Amino acid sequence: MKVSKENTKYLMNWDSKKIWKEEIISKEFIKYLKEKEVYELIKDQNTQLGIISERDLINWIEKKENQNFWEDKMEHHICEKIIKDDDDYFVGCDYEDFKDGYFFVASLWKMEKGENLIILEHYH
Repeated sequence: MKVSKENTKYLMNWDSKKIWKEEIISKEFIKYLKEKEVYELIKDQNTQLGIISERDLINWIEKKENQNFWEDKMEHHICEKIIKDDDDYFVGCDYEDFKDGYFFVASLWKMEKGENLIILEHYH
């Protein structure tokens, strides 16, 4: 993917003495997803999954692993209670609502080349 300079951020971490770049892969949020919608999208091998946890780093799932990840981790673990308040959204799920005490908030994005991207915010 070709990235222009204005779409690349350089980040500095003084503790680790590292500079790295962060690329913008999407500027187009579509919507929050229900569990059935997530399942339908991951059946398409062209949908990319990314998981965000505490540090806002994205862990990418190989597209060929989408179905296995769905069956092992996501099925019955998608929070569908997303509450819109003015221009902000709030998570209305609780850990006790889900087996093993974790859930994902799934959102659909369009990548720069038009592919589907599902970001899974991992709450645990």
